[in-house]
Amino acid sequence: MTSAEPLYLGIDVGTQGVRTVAVDVAGRVLARGHHPLEPVPGAGPQEQDPETWWHAVVQALEALGGARRRVRALAVACTSGTVCVLDGDGAPVRPALLYSDPRAVPTPGADASWAVSKLAWLAAETPAVLEVAREITSPGGYLAGRFLGRSAPIDQTQALKFGFEPESWTWGLMPVAADLLPDVVPTGSSLGSIDPAVATATGLDPDVEIVVGLTDGVAGQLACGAGPGRWVTVIGSTMVWKTVAEHPVTAMDHGVYSHRGPGSWWLPGAAANAGARILSTWATPEQLDDLAASVRITPSTPAAYPSVVVGERFPFADPCFEPFGVEAATPDDRYAAEVLGAAFVERWGCEQLVADGCAPPSAIAAAGGAVRSEVWTQLRADVLQLPLDLPVEPSSAFGAAIVAAGSAHGGVVGAVGEMVRHRARVDPDPRWADAWTVAYERFRERCHERRRSLRERPR
Repeated sequence: MTSAEPLYLGIDVGTQGVRTVAVDVAGRVLARGHHPLEPVPGAGPQEQDPETWWHAVVQALEALGGARRRVRALAVACTSGTVCVLDGDGAPVRPALLYSDPRAVPTPGADASWAVSKLAWLAAETPAVLEVAREITSPGGYLAGRFLGRSAPIDQTQALKFGFEPESWTWGLMPVAADLLPDVVPTGSSLGSIDPAVATATGLDPDVEIVVGLTDGVAGQLACGAGPGRWVTVIGSTMVWKTVAEHPVTAMDHGVYSHRGPGSWWLPGAAANAGARILSTWATPEQLDDLAASVRITPSTPAAYPSVVVGERFPFADPCFEPFGVEAATPDDRYAAEVLGAAFVERWGCEQLVADGCAPPSAIAAAGGAVRSEVWTQLRADVLQLPLDLPVEPSSAFGAAIVAAGSAHGGVVGAVGEMVRHRARVDPDPRWADAWTVAYERFRERCHERRRSLRERPR
């Protein structure tokens, strides 16, 4: 290891590309890298060759330049539910099944996006593949194995959707042989030093420690400064809620489940189909910026249900629910209606999680594309009547770097507290609290009426 200040490396492997960030012990980002992956077709099988992930990792590391030689430890964040099938040499025997692959069907306690459902599909449709398999793992497990030069464990967040039961720390009833599944260790556990040949090939120091990583969703939650009392909500194409609790919270009938987090944390969360994707169906980013600068939204503004698909997962589960718009004469009206609807859905989701057993938040860390709009961010704080904290670096790659730096802070929880900073806090305006509550309840009642009318529709 060089004598210069040590750095900690986070690697985020998504479906569109690989991102790397190198940070110091205080959480300051000193170098970044990125390399794209071949786009996955929008329809049909959703697969990628794991070898392309490794190639992209090597290229993204090269983009870090000389910072690579100062890296003391690294960890990988990866998509949740993606399945890699490997042979005895750790090489893929087929392309990885992505979480978004549509061919699997739900299995007991798991929807079709879970890895355990994809394993059931593999067992039923391609048994010959499993006959030659010697290991089944996540993208993070595959890449950690490439760094180590041997098979690698995964952490409990990666294992959950493979059928791992974090309360008992055992595998549940599995559609494949248990000896094909990886060992599971706590998030942030050291896996040993990098393979010398891999260090040479990647430009990393030969003493770099490989730390078991986590899912990209949990990594993003850590990057936002999650902790008791601070929830994370992400409004991107869809909407995600993430909380921290002392105990697991599960309500699978409307999509609430709990990761076992670092330390004593449990991480309940849920996701909706509602989100910001609807805005991009009719306006460019530049037009949306202009609208955000000019629009005025009040409690009397009509609200739309901001989704582009039929059906909802959370805060209510209804596969037949049809989103609704408003009779809008101008782009300003439509923007206001959809943004306000998203704020109402966000509040609804928070209230539902509290009803399911989560302790109420004292603040929300806000991430996703929606935070680009100051108008929208202030609206969210006003509707929620909670302060919104805006993280400096809310990326999954940064969350992985926090995990890599855990040993320097007495554990991952300590690293979150020491390394995460927020660039701003947006406080709610208490003068409108009652008016926003009335408007929110009116929106909820319209959703309930729509669900009733859809159920009563002649078929």
